[in-house]
Amino acid sequence: MVRAGDRYLKYAKMLRDIYQAKVYKLPVSLPVSCPNRDGRLATGGCAFCPPAGPGHEVLPDCLGVSGQLERNWQHIRSRYSARLAIAYLQNYSNTYMSADEFAGVLAELRRVREQALVPLVGLAVATRPDCLPDRHIELLAGLAAEGWRVSLELGLQTANYRLLRQLNRQHGLAEFIDATLRAKRRGLKVCGQIILNLPGDEDGDTAETARILTVLSVDEVKAHALYLAAGSRLAGQYLAGQLELGTVEEYVRRVGVLLAHLAPDIAVQRLVGRIPAGQSVWANWSLSWWRIQALIDDYLEKHDIWQGKSLGHPLTPPPRPPGG
Repeated sequence: MVRAGDRYLKYAKMLRDIYQAKVYKLPVSLPVSCPNRDGRLATGGCAFCPPAGPGHEVLPDCLGVSGQLERNWQHIRSRYSARLAIAYLQNYSNTYMSADEFAGVLAELRRVREQALVPLVGLAVATRPDCLPDRHIELLAGLAAEGWRVSLELGLQTANYRLLRQLNRQHGLAEFIDATLRAKRRGLKVCGQIILNLPGDEDGDTAETARILTVLSVDEVKAHALYLAAGSRLAGQYLAGQLELGTVEEYVRRVGVLLAHLAPDIAVQRLVGRIPAGQSVWANWSLSWWRIQALIDDYLEKHDIWQGKSLGHPLTPPPRPPGG
């Protein structure tokens, strides 16, 4: 739950409470694609997705899972004083492979932990909600049964299913609900990934998105402002003068809407995202992430907003299992 003095439940603090140590996520790139890019569903990917995929901090996949984790850990543990780590399968759709191939990835993660190459306590897997076969969930549940904290980061972006269609997501809200329920039934954590200022979204869409995440009893949420990656369809529309973006003040207000309608036991991984300047044509109003975070903190304080404030009548999410 939200700590006394805090406006929302912060993911990093939650992990510190669970493990009594600083935990850091280590990105891992796999040689996978996405069914929305290779022609199975569509080509070109989502309207906001860069040509090289969403992961911009990953090492080359030719290093292998263990090689990437070891190299990243050497850098992270000294720079950020981290003591424990979560492997983060980040780029593209990381369950878009056969069950045997996925089992091989998990086996390599087990070897890294068993050989103490990196002090792994968990695994986060970024993927699409329509790219999650039951067999893959079973494999992840096996890892969770061994004491790993396993979280599926499912891209939703918005509960506005009409907007999802316009963004070429090639899935709707129902697929996200289905994937979340199936994952939760097997004891996995779920993180909903959303973009708060998509063109066409309104405050009501953000509130409904938060309420759906609450009813589904997701464990975490990851939110950020829309950035226009170079080569993406939305970037092209922006450069052609066909796309208008809101102000940072409007975004900060939208964050307040999200938090006010989000259950207080859902951990917030982030409220501001980042992308290297050389990979975007527009991002974060040319402000640093910490400046936007400061604006958010000030807004929440000024308007006395806390996580769950606007949940007027009791919603009834499924029972949450014990533990973090």
